[in-house]
Amino acid sequence: MNSGYKKWHLSSTTLIVGLLLNPFISAQEPTTSDAITNYIRAIDTIESDSSAYSRELADLYLSLGNAYVTSGDFAAAKRAFQRGMQIERVNLGLNSLAQTPYLFSIAETETQLGNYTESQAALETLYNINVETHGESSPAMLPVLEQLLDWYTDSYDDLSRSDAYKSLIVAEDIGERMYRILSNNKAINPSESAEQYRKISHMHYMIARHLEEYGEPVESGFSINNGQQVRSQESSSHMHFRRGKAALEERVKSLEQQPDASMTEKALALIDVGDWYTAFAQRASAKKTYNLAYELLPDDENGNTQRQALFGQPTLIAYTAANRGQTTLPQDLKVTVTVLSSGSTRNPAIIDPPESLSERAINSIYKDIRNMRFRPQWVEGKPTKAEIVLPYASQQADLNLTKK
Repeated sequence: MNSGYKKWHLSSTTLIVGLLLNPFISAQEPTTSDAITNYIRAIDTIESDSSAYSRELADLYLSLGNAYVTSGDFAAAKRAFQRGMQIERVNLGLNSLAQTPYLFSIAETETQLGNYTESQAALETLYNINVETHGESSPAMLPVLEQLLDWYTDSYDDLSRSDAYKSLIVAEDIGERMYRILSNNKAINPSESAEQYRKISHMHYMIARHLEEYGEPVESGFSINNGQQVRSQESSSHMHFRRGKAALEERVKSLEQQPDASMTEKALALIDVGDWYTAFAQRASAKKTYNLAYELLPDDENGNTQRQALFGQPTLIAYTAANRGQTTLPQDLKVTVTVLSSGSTRNPAIIDPPESLSERAINSIYKDIRNMRFRPQWVEGKPTKAEIVLPYASQQADLNLTKK
């Protein structure tokens, strides 16, 4: 489940009402069922004392929806989120930005219910509300565009192959809008734009990898602006390599323009470019860029410590939520892997594989690891081969095998 937008919050009203309705507080933690009951009681109380559209109710419905999500009742959660959003609209208007948490929550529950089209409709509504408020090309659009980009890229691993590709196409549209705004507004805070350029590059990597592994389907995706089907004129891995590299290079420029940016921050930006070259097997360019970063770090105790942290052992280049470790799957396997000086992998071998692990699953794991790329270990200023033990979630193999 995509958890990037479950930043649920309880207002003072919610907490106070909850306490009033629970005079017999025990030492035990309240259950989800208790929370649902309490929120419903609080809603009934406010509706009877005030009105069915009291502003206080919106936050309660958001909290109720979150409780239903925790319980796994996504249909009930969706109804609660929709009711809370309706209350915000009645009180603040159809284009109120206060609808943001409800629309993200509705999109999430629709996804969990298998209603991909409906989830996209909720996010498109969110986008259009922000356009009405800020204007399509305003730098004020960047926060919501960044949130939307996070949502689409983080949800990739949870979707079917066809829906995952559709999400990437929408993510590409969002990324291009971010890039245009960033390029046309040089006064934007360089530290913020640097991170946004980085996220744009990650999105391009995900698209390139998807195209390499699955090819491009006949139907691509749709514009977040009007829902119409669109096709890229250059849907290729190389095109996304170039676009992602351009975004990372803009990140380097942004940090160069930032007076208080440290040498470490600038070195990390260069390392990201080197990682990008490595991910796309551009070995010579990767080595040159890594060397620039290596030399940029100060030649003192702190700089040497940073070199060791950044280059002392192979580091997985991770652009997806699963590879970044943002997964709830238990990493129950240990796999020995040889990481070459180029960053590619060889000879994966599971240490003491469980008998329950099928040969098909093992082959899937080895294929996944062979596709991984690492920032190689550097010794005395040169990339070198290294042996590592890589944690791996056996359940990831099942997900890889069932992705259609």
